[in-house]
Amino acid sequence: MPLTAVVGTGAWGTAIATLAARDGESVTLLGRDPQKTAGLATSRHHPSLPGVVLPPGLTITSDVGALRAADLVLWAVPTQSTRALARTLAPHLPAAVPVASLSKGLEQGSLARVSEILASELGDRPLAAISGPSMAEECAAGRPFCLVAAGAEALTALLVKRLHSPRMRLYTSTDLTGVELGGALKNVIAIAAGICDGLKLGDNTKAAIITRGLAEIRRLGRALGANDATFAGMAGIGDLLTSCYSPLGRNRGLGQAIAEGRDPQTLLDGRSGVAEGAWTCRAAIDLAARVGCELPIASQVANVIWAATPVHTAMEKLLSRAPKEEDA
Repeated sequence: MPLTAVVGTGAWGTAIATLAARDGESVTLLGRDPQKTAGLATSRHHPSLPGVVLPPGLTITSDVGALRAADLVLWAVPTQSTRALARTLAPHLPAAVPVASLSKGLEQGSLARVSEILASELGDRPLAAISGPSMAEECAAGRPFCLVAAGAEALTALLVKRLHSPRMRLYTSTDLTGVELGGALKNVIAIAAGICDGLKLGDNTKAAIITRGLAEIRRLGRALGANDATFAGMAGIGDLLTSCYSPLGRNRGLGQAIAEGRDPQTLLDGRSGVAEGAWTCRAAIDLAARVGCELPIASQVANVIWAATPVHTAMEKLLSRAPKEEDA
């Protein structure tokens, strides 16, 4: 029987594994931490998915040997941990097995998207990315949602076959670059949106931040060869809106906490989930500099988190920029 392996026992990886197993697929959830993984296997509950019972058909293990039986791997590992873990798992993954990334971010230093990291560490194999508005708690609870799978047609067709259901609608795309950039950069804009919430600046300011944030995402995407239409879809405006408005959003929550006076580094050290935008903002700025474009919001988010710039100062710098013609 075909086996889907989900690597990563965070909330999102566990939610996807849970949904696929509920729909009758043979699914293994592979964790890095043997103690945590054993706890999930025994309790059948994930601490970040309250009220959700992990289905009995979902196998949960930390045994990397489980990868050898998989014919599809879904990668749900934080971006900054992806390279090291992929290098560790590479010897256990058969060469022909495709991998689809569920992770959203850019790697520090290399500025690589997750699919690019996986390509460099796992060798020549089919790769894809899955993105879209998908708060793990809502998805695992069975509320309907939509995603987009980007990659070669044969692999996206396989992903639709394994994952598409009445609860999880899966669209397809060939724009791997655009889908990954949209998923990565929306986390940065969500931090800025959370800062607006924390400062109680209101809906007008927040709408402006989201709109101009989308312009930044599209600007960088165009410079890197992405399809501009991608950013009007699930991996663009869809994911951006959810991340900027949902009280469940980690990145929005990080921005709000910072604006309310919490220290950014203390927050990053103490959070149970990873707010990818905190690292992606720096990589995005470097990537934009490489291709000659400007990301004002991402730059101020980075200043707030990594240069101790007060949030009021960062907002004033954004608002005091010289007037310009609006770009789409």
